Amino acid sequence: MTLKQLEAVHAILKAGTVSAAARSLHLTQPAISAVLKHTEQNLGMRLFERRAGRLYPTPEALALLPDLEHIFASIDGISRLADALKDGHAGKVVVATTPTLGLVFLPQAVADLRITSPTIEVVIHTLPVPMVSDRVSRREADFGLTYGIVDDASLDTEVLCAKEIHCVVKRGHRLARKKEIHFNDLEGESIISTGSFTHLGTLIERTCDLAGLARPRVRTAVSALTACAMVKSGAGAALVDGFISHCGLFDDLAFIPLRPKVEIVVQLLFPCDRPRSRASMMLIEQIKANLALVE
Repeated sequence: MTLKQLEAVHAILKAGTVSAAARSLHLTQPAISAVLKHTEQNLGMRLFERRAGRLYPTPEALALLPDLEHIFASIDGISRLADALKDGHAGKVVVATTPTLGLVFLPQAVADLRITSPTIEVVIHTLPVPMVSDRVSRREADFGLTYGIVDDASLDTEVLCAKEIHCVVKRGHRLARKKEIHFNDLEGESIISTGSFTHLGTLIERTCDLAGLARPRVRTAVSALTACAMVKSGAGAALVDGFISHCGLFDDLAFIPLRPKVEIVVQLLFPCDRPRSRASMMLIEQIKANLALVE
């Protein structure tokens, strides 16, 4: 039986008459009658008995009714889900990002998205930078949020923003009142950063080399978040991206621009051969809207 035939039989069973079924399907009565006749011929059995101009369902037709109800309930559910997906009110978004960027950009964006689209599910995987691009390229995430310029043929990229590197010290530190901190000011300080193996560490070393400055000796932290927590505990001064200052966890620390200026880029990553869902684009638009408020 075709879907058209199933629809006709279901409509007649529910409406009780051919004319009422025709109206419910926005068809003519002869059209419904023709479909029913063709269906019964194909099945080789009667589905309705005709008595005094009326149709009465046979036991065989009534036996079909539960499955017909299930089929059309499923179709109705698919239609409603499609409408919700079209309007961005349903779906699932998987994001791969670093711990710092996840903390800075995603909590408020997800909270704001839930106001307009509470049924969208957001899954966040916080990973080291190399694993973010890998997770996106394998299509295990709808998009990624990471540091640096990523050059990968399997990815589409978009620069989200850029931020200066800051020196982070406790409020009572000797450098806390400076408007800018030069690399030479850090002599004798215990410096915490993410290390030369990271994009941030590479930028710092390159800047020092170009300016003819000694590279700072760095105690390595796995993330800007960890580095700032170490500063808060009195372990030294940190060189981190300025994004972390917006997370609300380190208001007791001073974030001071570093000179010469070092700027780090944040990129959005997408699988190059995968269409972007409406739900994921809505989350990205919310991230951008929130970013505009703090820049």
